[in-house]
Amino acid sequence: MLLQIFNFSSICLLAQSSSSSDSAAGSSVIGMIFGIAAYLFSSYCFYHIYQKLGEPNAWFAWVPLLNNWIMYKAGDQSPWWIIGLFIPLVNLVAVVFLIIAFVNIIKKLGKNPWLLLLMIIPIVNFFILYNFAFG
Repeated sequence: MLLQIFNFSSICLLAQSSSSSDSAAGSSVIGMIFGIAAYLFSSYCFYHIYQKLGEPNAWFAWVPLLNNWIMYKAGDQSPWWIIGLFIPLVNLVAVVFLIIAFVNIIKKLGKNPWLLLLMIIPIVNFFILYNFAFG
């Protein structure tokens, strides 16, 4: 009875894609290439940061979930906060502890923790991360 009243024309309208042009496909490819390059660069920098700190499993920087594990561990926080990243509202607390871990890592490197505020700015964050890894 309910299905007879429901109008399915709105679903057909929502299912249509507006990105059928070639320029949208080209920009998505460029975005994907930039995303992969950013991931490789940040993983490389974190790998060198963890090597500087003497972490035995610095290669964890290349694996998506394990990079958070080693960041919590190197930042003197409990690595089990990773589970908290997947629980709603608890993830907010887990992110705060991840930021605290990153601040502790920066202090161990002998850098100014206030430089983390510059990590918010796009493109500048790559230079700051490079400075943390190789500076």
